[in-house]
Amino acid sequence: MRTVLMCTGALAALVLVIGVRAATPGSAVDQMSTPERLNQPGWWPTRLVATRKDFVGSAACAPCHGSIATIAKNSEMANALLRPQDSFVMQKYAGQTFQVDGFSYQLKQTPQGFAFTVGHGTQAVTQPLTWAFGDGTLSQVYLTDMHGTWTESHFSYFGGAHSFDRTTNQPRQAESVAEAVGRSVSPTEIRRCFSCHAAGVTSDGGFQDVIPGVACEACHGPGADHVAAMKAHLEGGEGLIMSPKHLDRAASVDFCGACHQTWVDVQMGDALGAATARFPAYGLQNSQCWAKGDERIACVGCHDPHQPLARDSAHYDQKCLGCHLTTAKAAPEKGHPGKACPQGTRNCASCHMPKIEFPDTHHAFTDHNIRIVKANEPAGQ
Repeated sequence: MRTVLMCTGALAALVLVIGVRAATPGSAVDQMSTPERLNQPGWWPTRLVATRKDFVGSAACAPCHGSIATIAKNSEMANALLRPQDSFVMQKYAGQTFQVDGFSYQLKQTPQGFAFTVGHGTQAVTQPLTWAFGDGTLSQVYLTDMHGTWTESHFSYFGGAHSFDRTTNQPRQAESVAEAVGRSVSPTEIRRCFSCHAAGVTSDGGFQDVIPGVACEACHGPGADHVAAMKAHLEGGEGLIMSPKHLDRAASVDFCGACHQTWVDVQMGDALGAATARFPAYGLQNSQCWAKGDERIACVGCHDPHQPLARDSAHYDQKCLGCHLTTAKAAPEKGHPGKACPQGTRNCASCHMPKIEFPDTHHAFTDHNIRIVKANEPAGQ
């Protein structure tokens, strides 16, 4: 109750201060920021732990969940964090050169691991690479740990362009070789980065022993007790692991929003207009589909987190038609409360969830504010 009251007060302030940005979706008590969710008991994604001793790794899950484990390991989420030697980008482009901001870069594989050299004129710097964030489908950015001091590379690989360009959140132009190497990342920020890209991230200490990628325990929490109980056939072992399927829809969307931003997270941040399209939970909870209260309208209603992301608009038609009627002559019912679209029953998302281009990412993000899009309507909320 105490947290609910805190959340309600925070939302009341938000409505007063920035009420012009978006109406509060649903009941205010259902909406929480990620920090508020993390203050609740039990597991929640991005929670930092005191020790990794209770994390067992996805291989321990496979004996009972073999099919899911096999499929999940090929998903973008499972490959959200890679060691450079496991990156197809590094393997493909090692030895090649490219230009960013007028500086010349070369990726190279050394006896000590992958590294890059950046130079301009007679100046050049070589920097080792410690981790690759992202699998490269959308992007891949590189971080280097130099005895506890972290640097994010000034360049990233962008899958949409099949080439390298300036990292999205870097200064607009590197003015020196030192800036072309990258920017320093604070301890707080680097821990936040790992908490969304790995499992078993501790509240202090290093990262060499994290479980790379959004693996089983990143979402389900540490599995040692659950695995031990199931092996021993102890009653109640199923309850010793987090099961997101039992969450109500607001909590379910906030669960994904721990990394993808909840509605409250976005309202409390700096994103405005088209920029909000990068945060699917925000758009979804602003949509009329969400306002109707159907429990099926949640992230997992359309996306199986264990599967590689389907990018074909037609793939989602069955999801839309699971709620919407296919003909205007049919009467709405409990299972199909949505009206029939007068334009058709194919590629629904291409019209009602338009893509918004972001040049700095070489990618078009799907706007999850499901609606009838009007001509010249401003993007985002």
